[in-house]
Amino acid sequence: MASHTEKETIDHFNETPWCKALITDPYWAPHRTRHQQARPRSKKYRKADAFFADTLSTDRTIRYCLTLKPREIKTTEPAYLEIRTIMDLGNGLTGHPSICHGGFVATMLDEVLGVLIQLNLEKKMEKLKREDRKHPGLSCFTAYLNTNYKRPVPAPGKVLCVAKFIMQERNKIYVSGSIEDGEGTVFTTGDGMFVEVVRTPSVL
Repeated sequence: MASHTEKETIDHFNETPWCKALITDPYWAPHRTRHQQARPRSKKYRKADAFFADTLSTDRTIRYCLTLKPREIKTTEPAYLEIRTIMDLGNGLTGHPSICHGGFVATMLDEVLGVLIQLNLEKKMEKLKREDRKHPGLSCFTAYLNTNYKRPVPAPGKVLCVAKFIMQERNKIYVSGSIEDGEGTVFTTGDGMFVEVVRTPSVL
């Protein structure tokens, strides 16, 4: 996954009609998340993103991954209310034959929900910097994730992961998400709460 350029990834997904329709929709713009970028040499960086950037970045796990965010950024917080991520899953993620392991399905949800929150935290930090307000940075942790398995997720195959912001109460961020086939079939839904924390040397 991480070894592919953005162009290679887009070209790959454009071979599938529903993926191409989403990618070419002017509402959405590609976004390279930290684990989708080329892997830097920083030990600290790799320590934080190793699971998706390394462990799940193989020809048998997540073969390609592309995140899309709204092209227009809201001027109020949060900057983004929704993101969408397309993943091409390999045959190394199965629990039952040709069916994704349920634990990995929950992992996909957790990841895309976290990506949405992290995008918004980055925008919040940019605003603080523009206001010349010093801040050590923000991060988030999953407090809980409720997962509803409606249909088996096929593997190998391509899936659409959707993450939506619900609301925030102080440092508690509530979100929901789904795993779909990109053509109307919903495999899994979920909702969760993440805790926003201030970054310290031990919280990166």
